[in-house]
Amino acid sequence: MTHVSLKKYQQTNKSTAQEASPYQLVALLFQKLLGNIATAKGAISQNNFDKKGTELSNAIAIIGVLEGSLDFEKGGEISNNLASLYIFCSEQLLIASTENNIEKLEEIIQILLPIKAAWDAIPLENQTQVSF
Repeated sequence: MTHVSLKKYQQTNKSTAQEASPYQLVALLFQKLLGNIATAKGAISQNNFDKKGTELSNAIAIIGVLEGSLDFEKGGEISNNLASLYIFCSEQLLIASTENNIEKLEEIIQILLPIKAAWDAIPLENQTQVSF
């Protein structure tokens, strides 16, 4: 993870992020990202479009941090695939926001959940060696 991306996240979440490892920061980013999308779904259901906009803007920003954190030299094809998925998800979030489309948000969640699950499955002893 690049230092710039880490610092951006740390500035917005100082209490948790200051003590977190790069591995833990990515896990927190995924948790927050999925939470933003879920909250946006609820906001659409309640016709709270200001909240929807805020939550999806935050989700897109988090995806940008995740994408900016990719190490294409060390991560190779995996980093390239993740970058493509992140770009796709950002584009779909914009469309879902414009259309107030809850189903599209659910589709994005279904794309992100396996990535988060794979990240969460990294054994503790390998977490310090993670390169993406």
